[in-house]
Amino acid sequence: MVMDIWNKLFKKTPNVSDLRVQFKEIEREQKKKRRDLEMAEVAKTAKLREAVKAKKDGKSELQRDIFRELRQMEINRGHMDTELRQLSLSKTALTRFIRQIERLEKRKDRKSLQSIILRFKESDLQAIISKAEVDDDTFNDVLEEILGDEELEVTGGKLKEDSGFAEFDRALEQMVRAEESGSEDDVAKIQAEIDRAVRADRDTDSER
Repeated sequence: MVMDIWNKLFKKTPNVSDLRVQFKEIEREQKKKRRDLEMAEVAKTAKLREAVKAKKDGKSELQRDIFRELRQMEINRGHMDTELRQLSLSKTALTRFIRQIERLEKRKDRKSLQSIILRFKESDLQAIISKAEVDDDTFNDVLEEILGDEELEVTGGKLKEDSGFAEFDRALEQMVRAEESGSEDDVAKIQAEIDRAVRADRDTDSER
């Protein structure tokens, strides 16, 4: 699904409107995958209760069957985690891409606009997202390499506008999970991490 988004995006030269459509599609898919994960956790809990009852009743064959089902659930969970990571990386890439395209369109810099679109199309970005093994810092380095001189020109060679965004995005993902689990201690801890990431962005802005 994620790769379909990128393939559709580059069938023609994308504009900001095209990018925003795909961005919304990614957000919808993220919500769907998170709901799938929640349902999978509910099913897993139910299976564990079945396993406990089978153990108490001495039904070893049933217990073995449940074990196999739980193992398959874990495999499926791994696939869902990979898909969510792919979506998260795609969302990060599109956020940066949209921001840069908007700037270049406002400046009517068609040459830089075509250059950056071409670099996105010819880069290894889709393969990197597909594998979903890259960490946030390395992925941001990949994006910066693709954005290249155009981003440096727009920002005047100063500190990155999105300094701290990777930490912010990661903390938000943790916050979503913590709120869903109802862990108030975790929510408070993650809120502090979000505050630190936002302060880093504010510090960067003040230096400009």
